[in-house]
Amino acid sequence: MSKSVGIVAEYNPFHTGHKYQIDYLKQNGFDTVVVAMSGSRVQRGIPALINKHERAKMALCSGVNMVAEIPYPFSSMSAEGYAMAGMQTLKALDADAVCFGSESGDSKMLEEIAAYLLTEEYENSLQKYLEQKLPFPTAREKAIFDKYSFNKETISASNDILAIEYIKACKKLGWQPEIIALKRKGAGYNQTSEKDGFASASGIRKMISEYRYDNAFRFVPEESASVLETCLDRGNYFLPDNRWEKAVLFSLRSKTAQDFIEIADCNSELANSLEKAAAISSSMEMLFENLPTKRYTRARLNRIILAAFLDVKNDMPKDIQYIRLLGFDKKGEQHLKEISKSCPLPISHSAKILSEKSEECRIIAMTESRACDMQATFCKFSGEPRQDFVRKIVKI
Repeated sequence: MSKSVGIVAEYNPFHTGHKYQIDYLKQNGFDTVVVAMSGSRVQRGIPALINKHERAKMALCSGVNMVAEIPYPFSSMSAEGYAMAGMQTLKALDADAVCFGSESGDSKMLEEIAAYLLTEEYENSLQKYLEQKLPFPTAREKAIFDKYSFNKETISASNDILAIEYIKACKKLGWQPEIIALKRKGAGYNQTSEKDGFASASGIRKMISEYRYDNAFRFVPEESASVLETCLDRGNYFLPDNRWEKAVLFSLRSKTAQDFIEIADCNSELANSLEKAAAISSSMEMLFENLPTKRYTRARLNRIILAAFLDVKNDMPKDIQYIRLLGFDKKGEQHLKEISKSCPLPISHSAKILSEKSEECRIIAMTESRACDMQATFCKFSGEPRQDFVRKIVKI
């Protein structure tokens, strides 16, 4: 009987570190790799480097068998919200196991911490530090160290933070897949320099922004390189530039504190700060300098700012409403046939079909479509709008 394994990823862009993970899984008995991939926006809130269907194609060319979308706003939530959306998607796709990159590679330790985060003891400890007006990540870290003496770098490392949230989400869903914590190789998540023959996605994006394409392609699998190369040649890629910054700032300046308070994850303190900061800032960097970054992380501020740009309110559906397939190969298509009748959520490649399933589905599909239009508009060469509802599935 075939075994399937699920991965949550951004593939922004797909690189040799991702290929290493997939090869490892195939070599260790997993026939089918299914991926829940961020749609047009990634967790930091900004658009992905290239279109989601092209990123799915890169993954399929390098061994992934099926790619499903994590739509916006789920793709740009905090680690907890993003992880839950990913696990809801992989559970619906009936993955037997879940694999994630990890700085520690210690699944037992990660599972122990995840279980603790669901206890009243943790909540009480966390609340104690939040009342001291500490940023949430710092309060969370201190609450964990009240209980354990694990390496501090592990608890604060990007991949292990997500790993803990993935496991916690599985527990909350009552789902018990096999957990595989694969120790990360090479450059760290936010490192822009290469290490041990690997580069991070952020490092590759930096190379592309500096037009060092030959360097960037050293870290993209040969099987996938032509997809990225075509996007770059045609100018179908997004990098934050002056046009983008001015558009965001204009959008922010058109809003009042009352408008901001209706945006997801924004409170009254931040709403007032955003109104004041937008009025006196001439760049995104200046905007962040004028916001209360000691108490609030830059990642959270970024998500709020870019939700405000798309006018995404705090009344959005809280859970994944459907499974949208971006692409598959023959093995992925077979997996789809095996799960299609038992899948607990509507499943299709068509945003139009899925948007008609319920009001909640329509809201999510339209929000993701707006995010796609925004990404296309601010590519190096502006792309066509309204493509998300007509784009065909990628088949390899």
